[in-house]
Amino acid sequence: MKDFSKVLVTGGAGFIGSHVVDRLMGMGFFVRVVDNLSSGSLENVESWLGNSRFEFVRGDLKELAVAQKSVHGVDAVFHLAANPEVRVGKVDPSVHFGENLLVTFNVLEAMRKSDNAKVVVFFSSSTIYGEPEELPTSEGYGPLLPISVYGASKLGCEALISSYCYVFGLRGVILRLANVVGSRSDHGVI
Repeated sequence: MKDFSKVLVTGGAGFIGSHVVDRLMGMGFFVRVVDNLSSGSLENVESWLGNSRFEFVRGDLKELAVAQKSVHGVDAVFHLAANPEVRVGKVDPSVHFGENLLVTFNVLEAMRKSDNAKVVVFFSSSTIYGEPEELPTSEGYGPLLPISVYGASKLGCEALISSYCYVFGLRGVILRLANVVGSRSDHGVI
């Protein structure tokens, strides 16, 4: 992380995103957060408001212009913006397309056109694996067979990131989180 000093955290007012913000601020980075507050809360980053190294932008990354403005001037993007509710895909699959895939595409497009932002850290999900057919599962086991629209959207985001890294020279890190619990959580499986 020595390659950058200014970072963007998409979805930074959410449960996991706000903890990422806390850590980055504690490490001395300039942190810009963009969040539409659909599932996040300004309370989660309230302690940083007014800090000269912190900027909060309320905006919807489904709009490319918001993504471009948010990415401007940063060196790296920690991308957590997404609809976190797995079950909503059964009722309205378009939610995960818009809030996960389209948002990721817009962030990557903004990065591609940026002079600075060339590193993306994406927070994916273990839902991309689906149900295991092998129990207990070995360390090398991991077919990518999502059984939810949410899992499919996260896998699609990973594929977009992989292609943008290969085609456009971005650097990417993908983290596949599973059953995250802790303070500021207000929904989920557990």
